[in-house]
Amino acid sequence: MLKKNAIVKFVFLAILAILGILLCVCPFSVPYSSNHYNGFVNAINKGVDIDGGVSAIYNCTLPEGSDGNLTEAIDNSLSKIKDIFAQEKFSQLYVERQGGNKVYVLTSSDAFEMNKAFSYMENGKNLSFTSVQVSDSVTNPDVYVSSNDIKSVKADYDYNASSYGVRIEFTKEGFKKLKNLKEVASSTSNKTVYVYLGELDSKDLFAEVATSSINTKENKIFLTASTNGGYKSSTAEEVREIAYSITGGMIDVELNLMEVSRISPIMGKNTQLYMGICILIVIALAFILLCVRYKELGLVGSLALTFYLILFTFLIQSIPFFTLTISGFVGSIVSFLLATGSIMIIFEKMREEYKLGKKIHLSCKGGFKKSLFTILDLNAILVLASIFIWVIAPSSMKCFAITIIIGALLSIFISLALLRWFVSIYLAINSSKPKRIGLYRDKEVVEIKDENVEIVGEVDQIENAIIDDSVNDSDENLPSLEEVSND
Repeated sequence: MLKKNAIVKFVFLAILAILGILLCVCPFSVPYSSNHYNGFVNAINKGVDIDGGVSAIYNCTLPEGSDGNLTEAIDNSLSKIKDIFAQEKFSQLYVERQGGNKVYVLTSSDAFEMNKAFSYMENGKNLSFTSVQVSDSVTNPDVYVSSNDIKSVKADYDYNASSYGVRIEFTKEGFKKLKNLKEVASSTSNKTVYVYLGELDSKDLFAEVATSSINTKENKIFLTASTNGGYKSSTAEEVREIAYSITGGMIDVELNLMEVSRISPIMGKNTQLYMGICILIVIALAFILLCVRYKELGLVGSLALTFYLILFTFLIQSIPFFTLTISGFVGSIVSFLLATGSIMIIFEKMREEYKLGKKIHLSCKGGFKKSLFTILDLNAILVLASIFIWVIAPSSMKCFAITIIIGALLSIFISLALLRWFVSIYLAINSSKPKRIGLYRDKEVVEIKDENVEIVGEVDQIENAIIDDSVNDSDENLPSLEEVSND
């Protein structure tokens, strides 16, 4: 009965492992839904060296009439430029100053889409908030809030308004100005705030916002392009262009796009294919090694490693800031080999225990017990080393550190907890045929019938050794017959 239950459990675990593998690698459309599932592997953010990307170089100049320092103005603008590109959720993004007057932007994204995004940044326009509308009688209204008071801009969709628009977050000082503008506009006949994108002209009217809809409890506001203005925001792409234009007006320099270039993956367009083949070879060799050396016990270890791979892939793709690079791929292979090594340490300890004369179930128990501290020490050292790498290493190596940390922690769980459970299930199937699990010992070794017998035997040996030592000591202290006769 126990054997049948164990077989049923392994069948269930095998089915669960197959489902996990399918979830990792197989994309599919969700039935009765418009959603599409991409799989854990496809959901992992991939860096430029794996997936390719696109880069751009901007030439920067100070706005006309400005006498500030160009280098300082560029440095102050880098975070704003990075924020707008970061909203596109690129898997990798670098924004840095080059020389004294250039900005370099690198993203891992589709070149065609990024070409448009890069050009949008050139058309930076100031955003102005006024309490009255520009007309023939009002040509230069007071501006209460401008682009300098904006912290970030994001293209968004408002489900309440059922329209696309831009969600603007203000700085602390800008939020104070917005509350003041609301009080001023509330005292006018129209009770409306007028927003202009570009010049203060009727054709540049971007949005009209009723003061009653401005929430002064949060420093954000959602703007939809006015039908009376010269701007449209009926589609996501149009709103995206507006958001880039507003961001371009927020920064302290004027950008002139000089160059856009496509970056190929480090090993060409088939980089991901080569990586896939490499990891499959490593996995196959590990499974073959386990099965050849440990036979049925190796199959149990291979099942544990399969669950390791599934959990590792799931954890990697669930980290929002993680981007897989070549260094991270190498770290993933090292982590897998570490998990394989941990399992082999346990199996080797089992073989040592069996050679001493223990039964199979006692050998398995002793194998886990004696390999505990070895595995903990090994993985703890790797985790500490990876944390050190994370702190001091450049960004290109941080991915390596993350994969090692995740792999080491997961290796501890798989080898000391999950594998132990799998082995306990297997012992219900086979606990009397050592050759089926790669256990061997010399024929002259007497099998220990019970664990207590071994302990008693060891105690007897210690007691006998103590008695022998005491006898020898007493013999040394006794006088010789010749000395007695002389006395």
